[in-house]
Amino acid sequence: MDRLQSMKIFACVVESGGFTAAAEQLGLSQAQVTRHVAALESELGLRLLERTTRRMRLTEIGEAYLERCRRILALVEEADAIGEAHRGEPRGVLRLTAAASFARVHLAPAIAEYMQQYPETAFELILSDRTLNMVDEGIDLAFRITQAVDPGLVARRLAPCRVVVCAAPAYLARRGKPLKPSDLSDHDCLSHSYFARSAWPFRGAGGEQTITVRTRVAGDVDFLHALVRAGAGIAHLPSYLVGDDIRAGALVALLEDDEIPPAAIFAVYPSRHYLLPKVRAFLDFFAARIGSPPYWERDW
Repeated sequence: MDRLQSMKIFACVVESGGFTAAAEQLGLSQAQVTRHVAALESELGLRLLERTTRRMRLTEIGEAYLERCRRILALVEEADAIGEAHRGEPRGVLRLTAAASFARVHLAPAIAEYMQQYPETAFELILSDRTLNMVDEGIDLAFRITQAVDPGLVARRLAPCRVVVCAAPAYLARRGKPLKPSDLSDHDCLSHSYFARSAWPFRGAGGEQTITVRTRVAGDVDFLHALVRAGAGIAHLPSYLVGDDIRAGALVALLEDDEIPPAAIFAVYPSRHYLLPKVRAFLDFFAARIGSPPYWERDW
């Protein structure tokens, strides 16, 4: 059997969680997948996977072999991509990860537009606020909103990500408008679950300060966005999520002279000598689409 194909199938079995899932993903029968893995183990004279009727796990040597398989397959993909670059337009599957809120509002329309321009492309997305291991998950490109990127990865800064303290006009009519950060202690605040719920950091003309707030609700940004639009309280949310609301008057930006320290939006990819053309093409397209300043912060 083709050793390279068997390596690819073995990696897919591990990454998809089983022989059945790998067969579906690769368009093969389960028997074919099983034969390829068995042939690989036979040629190596090693057991790569421990299999029972209920579970499957890598052996110790299987973990080491899988890591090297991934490196070899990545090099083969890069070598093939050299030819792709000379053939013209991008093609192939691009595996991305991003926070769900950013993907829903900005990646989805960009991908829809991109696929119309390049019909030979396809996408797989992992939506998560967690920082995933790109190599282990087989991710080509990650969009991360952070103040610092892992030094082991290559990052391209796409845009600033301001944090906007905001509320709905109905809430402000009912409870009044805070004029300085300390006024927040008298308001209903909505905080992100991943951050300190009762301590909001600010910096402004008076220096840095941390305000203790009363968090009435904690949750993820999409949930808080819905709550603040409904008039439930005051939230601090990323500018990419509330830009349209502020322009339309559905939300009001507050305390603009005292900002919460901003982050930035980065495109992150594994440190490779050669960036795959399909990755570079989409990254360049998306960066140009965002622009500078980013389109969601224009005309406030």
